[in-house]
Amino acid sequence: MSGAGKFGPVEVFRAGSFTDMTGGRQTINEATLREIASGYDREAAPAPVVIGHPQTDTPAFGWVEALYVERGVLKATLEQTAAEFADAVKAGRFKKVSISLFLPNAAANPKPGSFYLKHVGFLGAAAPAVSGLMPVKFAATGGDSLPFYQDAFAAPASAAETELARLRRQVREREVEELIAEGRVLPVFKDELVAFAASLDDTETVSFSEGATATRKDWFLSYLKRQPKVVSFGVLDLGQVPFEGGRPRQDQTIPDGYSADRTHDELLHAARQIAREKGVSFSDAEDMAMEGLR
Repeated sequence: MSGAGKFGPVEVFRAGSFTDMTGGRQTINEATLREIASGYDREAAPAPVVIGHPQTDTPAFGWVEALYVERGVLKATLEQTAAEFADAVKAGRFKKVSISLFLPNAAANPKPGSFYLKHVGFLGAAAPAVSGLMPVKFAATGGDSLPFYQDAFAAPASAAETELARLRRQVREREVEELIAEGRVLPVFKDELVAFAASLDDTETVSFSEGATATRKDWFLSYLKRQPKVVSFGVLDLGQVPFEGGRPRQDQTIPDGYSADRTHDELLHAARQIAREKGVSFSDAEDMAMEGLR
């Protein structure tokens, strides 16, 4: 396709069974795709092209000109695309595509009784629900809806994308290290947590009760920060120093009718002193101390 601000066709959906963003299982067959394509009205109810999956369909970086089905795949031609959006797609910054469909019984549906295309969204790192679509190609000159994601075959990562991924991982690593320092997670899980946090999308939001929203990455890190401490680091206050004046402590609380065997404390004290004076290992110093007590 040629013409100012036009490109396509873009593969936006295909027939099959998928899990939508609300967690529901949906089946869209080829007949339904053809109904969506034939029912699309660019004049009366044009579908915008957006970045991400916003709660509103603005700003629009372009508009869907037409829809058609080819071998079970719904394809769209786009028009009036913004220059900055076109440049971003050309640079390979958007490797995935999403669509949102008005439900047949939705009050805002322009064509009640059938699915209708609400918008086409271009995505970066959002987790897809549909795979197997071709990547977007530019022409040389150029509560009432179901949102779906579909994966495209990603081109090899550019140097900029590789560097961005490296920086993102560094940031996640620092955040996880802070959680470890606070005692909220165990050090043994560091690598796994860093890898998982770095893989989470930091643009798409999840909705919670009372209208609260958060990105997947922010929610996950917030969840970890709210965990109780599982380990304490640093110096612990044990009260009175165990050894006063270089001698074993003599004021331990001992129940009436019992006596304490000081041999072990004396052995440890002697071993430490020998290790300091002779510069030997504690194990050797302990052996020497035991010989001296015999």
